[in-house]
Amino acid sequence: MTDLLELREYQIKPGQLDAFLQLMRDTILPYQRAQVMEVVFTSHWCDEQGQDWFVWQRRYRDEAHRQQLFEQVYNDWWIEHIRPQVFELIEADTVRVRLLTPTAF
Repeated sequence: MTDLLELREYQIKPGQLDAFLQLMRDTILPYQRAQVMEVVFTSHWCDEQGQDWFVWQRRYRDEAHRQQLFEQVYNDWWIEHIRPQVFELIEADTVRVRLLTPTAF
């Protein structure tokens, strides 16, 4: 069985990179890891137009495992308390989620 990788990319609102990174470091990542979400990596960069971006990757056994963790992680608490904080800091229309299959080499 091949793992399923999820690559997420967000454009950060101008001037909000530090606040977003703090939210990820102090709240989102510890919570998701406590729910057994496997975070492979996180990174950020500034593009040619001066926009800040954040990218991260998570790993799942398969799509069923991904859906199980989504139901566990994205609960009422998340929707009511965390999600609004996230969307204060990122451009909602730039969110990209890609599902990747690892290659064998």
